[in-house]
Amino acid sequence: MDKLEFIKLVNKGNAWSFILLFIRHPLSFGPALLATYQTVKVSDELYGKLHHKNNVTNAFRHALWNILIAKKCSRWRGNTRRAIRFAQQVTDWHEEFSPNEPLEKEMDSHNNHVGRKIFIQNDERDTQQFIDVLLEKVAEAKMIYSVEDIKKYSNDLVYIEKLED
Repeated sequence: MDKLEFIKLVNKGNAWSFILLFIRHPLSFGPALLATYQTVKVSDELYGKLHHKNNVTNAFRHALWNILIAKKCSRWRGNTRRAIRFAQQVTDWHEEFSPNEPLEKEMDSHNNHVGRKIFIQNDERDTQQFIDVLLEKVAEAKMIYSVEDIKKYSNDLVYIEKLED
């Protein structure tokens, strides 16, 4: 996406919904930005730029992003349940904002949810332990062809495209 396309996407509604989200949760803004930065950094280190496609590395990135938002916000605010809800709000907003096809959007939303479920299972893990769990999930991820396929894999990461060799 070039800069002009991005500017067209950021219409007044998108910008205001983003601003309102963080006005309602001002203490979560910094941790969410840190989580986003760390997610991209880890994904770049592990996969280069491959995680920007609709493959299994993208599934990893989405799940990790949700884990790290919830982890950093719960540590900062001291409330795990609210941190998980905030992670969902941020990533749901992102999926509404992103210009994805319906299957891509559902795939991303599903992988976001899987990340939050992993965080809920043991929110005391450190970041590397969560990465290790996700790497195991990557090895078992399921390729999907339709939105209906996603329903079959409630606890698995899902992806659309095979990795390029």
